[in-house]
Amino acid sequence: MELVYTKNQLQTTIIYGETFASQIKSASFESRHLFLITNQRYYDLFSEKLIQLFDDKQELDWYICKNDSHCNNMNELESLLAFLADFDQQQKFLFLGVGNEGVVQLTSFLHKTSVLTSDCWLLPLSIQSLSRSLIDEVQIELKNRPVLKSLMLADKILYDRTLTTDHGDGKLVDFLVFIRCGLVCSHDFLRMLFKNYSDATRLNQQSFNGMLDEMIRYYEKDGHIIDQFGQLFEQGFLETANGHLLSSHMKRFLGCLLQLLWSQEVNQFPFHYKNFIIWLIRLGFPVAFPEQILVSDYVEGVLKCVERGGRAALLKEVGELDSIQKPNTEDLLVTVEKYKTILKEIRG
Repeated sequence: MELVYTKNQLQTTIIYGETFASQIKSASFESRHLFLITNQRYYDLFSEKLIQLFDDKQELDWYICKNDSHCNNMNELESLLAFLADFDQQQKFLFLGVGNEGVVQLTSFLHKTSVLTSDCWLLPLSIQSLSRSLIDEVQIELKNRPVLKSLMLADKILYDRTLTTDHGDGKLVDFLVFIRCGLVCSHDFLRMLFKNYSDATRLNQQSFNGMLDEMIRYYEKDGHIIDQFGQLFEQGFLETANGHLLSSHMKRFLGCLLQLLWSQEVNQFPFHYKNFIIWLIRLGFPVAFPEQILVSDYVEGVLKCVERGGRAALLKEVGELDSIQKPNTEDLLVTVEKYKTILKEIRG
């Protein structure tokens, strides 16, 4: 399957439903220096398999990042540029980002801002990474905050499910992408997820391939809002003393749940939030709000982010956006306390 994806007058070609190997056979790289940027984990898993796809005479080099989803940071960018400085600057490069959401941003930013002549292909190895490839704004972070950004889409995005490792926590992280699509864009889509993925067994047994068309369509329309849904509430945890008790993916997950509940508290729309949480527990999502994080400290953390310009999408109802807002102290306190109360009710 091949389609042209357009976002704010930028375009990319997305290819999925076929293998990366089949794509390589039809492409010519003879005149270009192939430069692969990947995470250590994926280098260990796939480097030998990928190298075999290219001609022995092909100029090919690797740059290996940490496994962190925030590897699109200043330290990694500086190391990458220092590594590239040793190569012939007159060559034509093909930058190929292979890996997580940090790698796809780092690769795209390098292509957009470097003085080197290059094309940019992305090979995202998860749904989360694929979804980030569809956002036309790439960022470089410092201390988990964006400090550099650029507008661009890669020349090609290649999604090969045979190279993905979608199980366990990775499957939950990927499923959250579809949940965010439902929350922001379509209550019917969320209902479909609830029906088709009713428990952890069905979630782990069933492929997400049949939902890629819809996900891509939602991102083409509302990608920034979907991508950022939960982000402000996630960043609040980074400002607390015990925020490190939550993984980066757990911070994002709780951020989404709290932003949804905040929207419901403000706009009072009908939605069975408690049943929604029970479903997520059945799927295997960890929903606990750590006891070591004080509600007042967390709310203060969110408000710090608001003071720095942070905003959140307020839903009019599930699947429909109201506006972009600055949450206030009272609404935040009510939201977090109600969330903790709901968890107590579920646990009995």
